[in-house]
Amino acid sequence: MAEDPTIEKILDEVLKPHFEQIRAEVSKRLAEELETARNGAAAEAPASSGASSADTSAMLNSSMLSVQGSTSQTEILGALLDGTARFAARVALFVVKAGSASGWQGRGFEDDAALKRVSLDPNQGLAGRAMGDKEAASAAAAEFSSDLVRAVGNPGDGNCVVVPLVVRDKVPALLYADGGLERGGKLDSSGVELIVRTTGNWLEILSARKSGAGAGAEHEVHAAPPEPPKPAEPPPPAGSSTQRITPLPEPAAAPPPPPPPSPAPAPAAAPAVAIAPGDEELHKKAKRFAKLLVDEIKLYNQAKVTEGRAHNDLYDRLKDDIDKSRAMYDKRYATTSVAEAKYFDQELVRILAENDIGKFGANFPH
Repeated sequence: MAEDPTIEKILDEVLKPHFEQIRAEVSKRLAEELETARNGAAAEAPASSGASSADTSAMLNSSMLSVQGSTSQTEILGALLDGTARFAARVALFVVKAGSASGWQGRGFEDDAALKRVSLDPNQGLAGRAMGDKEAASAAAAEFSSDLVRAVGNPGDGNCVVVPLVVRDKVPALLYADGGLERGGKLDSSGVELIVRTTGNWLEILSARKSGAGAGAEHEVHAAPPEPPKPAEPPPPAGSSTQRITPLPEPAAAPPPPPPPSPAPAPAAAPAVAIAPGDEELHKKAKRFAKLLVDEIKLYNQAKVTEGRAHNDLYDRLKDDIDKSRAMYDKRYATTSVAEAKYFDQELVRILAENDIGKFGANFPH
């Protein structure tokens, strides 16, 4: 299939990294680390869909791997459509450009050519809600586009869901989904939204990694580094767990009294920072970017996060990941008016340490 010049122009900045370099790593990560997201969407799948939770989870997994394993712009958007088509009878991608949203491709429509002739104002109606809130919006299909309804038919129950593809706080495309022309057709909004949202988040991370990488490192994947040895800690006995085991007290000796609990340190909250008029959006973007970076650390290091919380050494276990993500955050915001807010530190403590900065250990810089 030939590259679509409109898609290439609009999404060039965020889809340009060389996907072939990361295909194997992404597939491995998604297979291991997206279980929670897959199960969550599976639990929300409507009972009428006829698919078991295991089937839904398998479809989500396959869809994610297909999106992340694509090697070109057209392929990744096609995989997005193929994946969401497993959860809706009809799906279509509308590209947002110069104040208009135009049909690009669809799945499940009898006449794709008619879909491509449809354009609409992305700031009005259901599209405007999805664009403005950067969240999925559901309503009558006619509220999205009466021209679309006339061109391809009104869905059986009259309703649809519109999900924005959010990349770096911008919405370059909208995904439309409905249950088809028959009443009671397939439409699992949770599955559709999860695939679109995760795809957008991954594209944003790839874009951030590309802009933050130094010369010769543009293909670097933010993989969890091997955990360094801890010289002060003796190796566990053969066949035992790698988790540290506290020795039991001697039978004849009374156990020492437990130390008094230290008060839980407050989160690394930013000092009271006055937000200057006009800077509200910048603060919102900085906080969202910080959350995205820290969510990624947690997603790919769940075992280390759990162990680090238990042993109060989160920073030692996650140092490389934290330092790389902090460098990316600082590159974008350290010289701006939001620097004093320390959103990255706030999100580290809130997400990784459950609002207890002590869980990072004494080596944590903040």
